[in-house]
Amino acid sequence: MTDIIFHKSSKYIEDDIDYYASDTRDKHGAVKPSKNIKSYSLDSFNFDNQSELPSLFYPFPKHSLDRVYLGISFPLYANNWGAEFLRYLMYIIKKDGAVIFPVYAERQGVEKNYWSRSILEVAFQSRQKWWGMSNIWAENDGVMSMRIGKKEPKVRNSTFTYFIDKKLPSLFENNDKDLIESEISNQVENMRLSAVIEKIILDHHGRNKKVHLGVISDSALLGMELSCSDYMNIKNVEVYSDNRVDSPMYREYLPKSIPSDYKQILTDINNFDLNKLHNVILIDEKYFDEKMSAELIDKSLSALTEDGFIILVNRHIDNDYKSKHHSHTVGTQLKEGYDIPHYSDLIFKELQEENENRATAVQVIHKKENV
Repeated sequence: MTDIIFHKSSKYIEDDIDYYASDTRDKHGAVKPSKNIKSYSLDSFNFDNQSELPSLFYPFPKHSLDRVYLGISFPLYANNWGAEFLRYLMYIIKKDGAVIFPVYAERQGVEKNYWSRSILEVAFQSRQKWWGMSNIWAENDGVMSMRIGKKEPKVRNSTFTYFIDKKLPSLFENNDKDLIESEISNQVENMRLSAVIEKIILDHHGRNKKVHLGVISDSALLGMELSCSDYMNIKNVEVYSDNRVDSPMYREYLPKSIPSDYKQILTDINNFDLNKLHNVILIDEKYFDEKMSAELIDKSLSALTEDGFIILVNRHIDNDYKSKHHSHTVGTQLKEGYDIPHYSDLIFKELQEENENRATAVQVIHKKENV
C-alpha cells in the first residue's frame, strides 16, 4: 500500500504522523497509516521522489496513490484554493483510494477558515460509485476521509487550477529549476494570504456586503485569487502595480469566468490615483520601502469609503494608527488573553507567540477610527 503524508515543513513530521498513528485517538485503527508512510513537505524543492522529504508538488501520476494524508500542520484552508487542492488530490489517488485529513468543529473551522464537516460536504459530497453511501466519511474525532464519488467534483475558480494543470507540468518538462521554485513559492504565499485576507474581510464586512477591493502590490496572484472567491461578495478587484514584467505573464492564471470584475492597473506607484469606491484596500509592504509604505497608507485612508479599512500584510515597520491585529497564519483576530486553538501543539505555541508580540500579525486599520 502506498501511503504518503504532507507536512508544512520537516519540523512537524513527528507531530503530524502521531495524530493519525496514536492508539489514544484511533483505537480501532480506522485511519492508521502504514509503517512505511512517506513524508513530503510544503517548503521542499527536492523533486527526487526516491530521496527523503521531497516536495509535495512532485508530479504524481494519475491514480497512483492509495492514501494521501494531510498532516495537522498543513495549512489547508476552506476557500477556493483549498477546494481545488483537494480536487487535485482526488486525481492522484487510486479509484479505491482516499484522501485523509483533519477537520474542525463548526465554530473552530469558521474561526480559522479551516474545513469543517458541513463545509466539506457542501463542496464535495457525492454518492460513492454505484453504492448508495457518501464518498465522505467521518473516521474519528477530528478526521474525515474523502473518496472518488460517482460525479467529478466541481471545478472552482482559483489560480491553483492553472498552476497545477498547466504551468507546473510545463516547467517540469523544461526542467527550469529556478522558475519552478519561484512559481511554487508564489503559490504557497498565495494559498496562505488569500485565505487570511478572505477571513479578515468576512470578519469586518460579512458575507453579503458588496466588497470593492483595491490591492497595492507587485504580485498579481493575490488579487486574482481573491477575485475568484465564492465565499465573499467581491464585486470588483483593482490591482495597482508598476511591475510591467510579471503582471501580463500572470493573466493566464485568471479563470475565464469569475464572480467579480478584475482589473490590473499598471501605474507609477509614486504618483497614481486610487478609485474612491474601495471599501477595502490591501497593501503588501514587502514590495515597498518604509517611506513609500507610509505614503501608501495615508493615501489609502483618504481614498477609502467611510466604512472602509486597510489590510497591511508582510509588515516591516510599526505605525501609530488605531488598529486591530489578525494572525498571519489563520486570519483570526488576535485578542489579549485568548489562545487560538489548533490540533498541532507546535502551531498552537506559534499562535500564542504571535499573539504576544504581534510583529508578524496582519494589521487592519479602519478609516472611521483614524480620520
